[in-house]
Amino acid sequence: MRLFPLGKVPQELYPSIGGKARGLDELTRLGFSVPKGFVLTDLETLDEKAVLTAFDSLHTKTVSVRSSASNEDSLEASNAGQFETYLFVERNNILSSIEKCIQSLHSERAKTYGKHFNTEEKNHMNIVIQEMIDSKKAGVLFTSSPIDPTKMLIEAVKGQGENLVSGSSSATQYTPSLYRFNGKGDSLLSTGELQELYEIGKKIKENFKQEMDIEWAISDKLYLLQVRPITTETYDLREFDRKDDVSSHLFTKRNVGEMMPGAVTPLTYSTSTFAIDYGMRYMMKKAGLIKNVKDITPLRMISSFSGHLFFDMNLLYNMYAKVAIASPQQMNLSIMGEYHDYPPIEMKFANPITRFINSFRFLFFVLSGGKARKKLNKLVLKTEFKEKEDIVKIYDEITDKLSVLNKSLVYHYKASSNSGSASSTLYQMLEKEFEDKSAYQAFVASILTNIPNIESADILDRLQEIAVLLKEENKDVITYDEQKLLDYIKTDSSLNIKKKYNDFLLVHGHRCIKEAEMRSKAWKRDELSLMTYLKSILSSPSSLKQGKAEIDLKKTFAFLKKPILKKFAILFAKRSRNAVVYREYTKSRMIKMIDKFKDQYILLAKKMTQKNLLQDEDLIYFLTHEEIGRVIKGDTNLVKHAQNRRKTFSFQEALSFDDTYLGMPIPDLTQEEENKGELNG
Repeated sequence: MRLFPLGKVPQELYPSIGGKARGLDELTRLGFSVPKGFVLTDLETLDEKAVLTAFDSLHTKTVSVRSSASNEDSLEASNAGQFETYLFVERNNILSSIEKCIQSLHSERAKTYGKHFNTEEKNHMNIVIQEMIDSKKAGVLFTSSPIDPTKMLIEAVKGQGENLVSGSSSATQYTPSLYRFNGKGDSLLSTGELQELYEIGKKIKENFKQEMDIEWAISDKLYLLQVRPITTETYDLREFDRKDDVSSHLFTKRNVGEMMPGAVTPLTYSTSTFAIDYGMRYMMKKAGLIKNVKDITPLRMISSFSGHLFFDMNLLYNMYAKVAIASPQQMNLSIMGEYHDYPPIEMKFANPITRFINSFRFLFFVLSGGKARKKLNKLVLKTEFKEKEDIVKIYDEITDKLSVLNKSLVYHYKASSNSGSASSTLYQMLEKEFEDKSAYQAFVASILTNIPNIESADILDRLQEIAVLLKEENKDVITYDEQKLLDYIKTDSSLNIKKKYNDFLLVHGHRCIKEAEMRSKAWKRDELSLMTYLKSILSSPSSLKQGKAEIDLKKTFAFLKKPILKKFAILFAKRSRNAVVYREYTKSRMIKMIDKFKDQYILLAKKMTQKNLLQDEDLIYFLTHEEIGRVIKGDTNLVKHAQNRRKTFSFQEALSFDDTYLGMPIPDLTQEEENKGELNG
C-alpha cells in the first residue's frame, strides 16, 4: 500500500490512480478549497496502522471513504455508481469501509459495466479518504450545460450532495450565461454563492482545458468534492471566435449582417466569409495601410463571435492615420450608417506626404468602381466548373478557384467603397446645416430611397407584380400552402404568370434569404422557400403595385442658402444614388459567383455521401473547405466533429446580438429566464 496526502500525489501516478483522486489532487495543487484528505493506492495489502495515523492527522470525527478506480471518471466511461461510497465514517469503521470499497471492484454490477465498456480487465482500485463536510447545501456544476451550451448548469439541494446523486431529492437548477454572470439567488442559493460557483467553474474549465462536472458543498464555506470531464456531448459555440484581446475594439454587425444574418456554417466561414474579409484586406492594401493582404491576419476584418459575423471597426479606423481624406466618422457612416463615438485606440500617424499619396491611392481605388463592375461581370460569366464525377478532382477544382471568389469580392468592394465614400462625403458636407443628428441622418437616408434600377428592389417589384396577377386570377391562392401555390403557378396559372415567374427565376434565381451562406439554397433550387416569400407578399396589402415618385433633388436641397454648397450637395446626392445602383448590381454578381460554388459543394456532398464519407449531404456545411479535403483522404474523426457542430449551430442560430459592441460581442440575454426549474434525480 502507498499513501499520499491530497496535493502531494506524484504526477507520474495520475494515469493509474483514477479520475476522482487525480481531480481532487489537481484541485488541491491549484489552490481550490478541497476537504483535507489522502489517497490510498497499490492496495494488495492494507497498512492499517498507516491508515489510522493518517486519519488522526485530519483532526476530524468522521470522513468519507470513496472509490477511485483506475478507469473511473475517464472520458471513455465514467463508471459512475459502480463502486461503493461511505459517508460519516468514524475511526473504528474506516478499515472495514476501505475493504468494502475494494471488494466493490469485483461486484456483479461492476463486472457487467466493465464488459460493456471493455474496461474490466485493466481496472484496479484506489481509495480517497477526506474530512467529512456536514453540508447545509450541495450539488453539481456543469461548466457547459448539456441542454444549452450557452449556459452553465448549477444544480443544488439542501443537505448532502448524495441526496441529489441518489435521486432522493429533487434539485433546483440555476443557469447563468457563459458570457457573463446573470444569476439571481433565492432561498436556497444566494446571489453571492451563485457567483462564487460561476467564477470557480470558469477557472476550473480554464485550468483543465475542457468542460467539467464539479461536485460541491457549502457548510462554513464552499468546498469542492469532485471534478471530472463531462461525459455527455457538449458543444463549443465559440470554436471559431477570435482568441486575441479585443477589449478596446469596436465591433458592428451592420453591413455584413445584411448579407449573412444569424450564424454562419464552418464551410461558409472558410469560403465566402474569407472572401469578404479578403476584399476588405485588399482595400487596406490599396489605401497604403499594409504592403500585403497577409499583413492583416485573415478573418480579422470580419470576425466570428459564437458563429455570428462582425466588422472590426478598429482596423478600418487606421485609415485615418495613413490616409489624409479619411476620418473615423467616414468609416462609421460608410459601414454602420450612423455616427458613433469610436473607442480610443493607439494610432501611429504616417507623415503628411505619405498620407497625401495614400489619399490618391484610395481615391483611385474608389473611382475604379465602374471598371470593377465590368470586370466582375466578365469574371462571373467565364467562371465554370468542368469536373462532375471524380471526388478528388471536384474538390481540387474548387480549391483552385477559391482565389476567383476572393477576386470577385475585391471587385464588389471597389464598387461598394464608391457608394460608401459618396454618401459619407454628403453626410459631412451637410453636417453643419443640422443641429439634430438623428434628423440629419434621416434626411440623408431619405435621399437614398426610391432609386430606380436597383437590382434588389427589382426582386420585390417582380414578385409584387406576380402576386397582383395571381390574386386577380384566383383569389383563393392567398390560402394555399407553399407546395400548392408552386403547383398552381407551374401548372394551372395563365401563360402570362408562368412567363413572369420563369423570367424572375432567370434573373434572380441565384438569390435567396441569407444568400452568402453556403448552406442557403438559391431560389432556383429551392422554390418552396421562394413560395414562402411570395406568400408573405400575397398576404400583404403592399402587394398592390404602386408607382414610385422620383426625388426632385433641387427641391430637396432648396433649404441650402449657399449656391456652391447646394450645387455640390446635388452632385454628391446624384453620385450617392448612382453608387447604390452599382453596389447592388455588383452584390448580385458576387452572389452569382457564390452560387456557382454552392452548386459544386452540393455535387461534392452528394458524391461523398454515396461513398459513405458523409452520413448525409447536409453535413458538408459543418466542415471547413480544408477539412473536406481531409475527410476525402480518410480522416473519419472530423465527421463526428461535424455532427457536433451541426447540433451547436442550432444554439448559435438562436442567439441575438446588438448592432455594436465595444469589446467582445456577447448575446442579448435580457429576454431569458434565469433560474428555476425542477430536475428530479
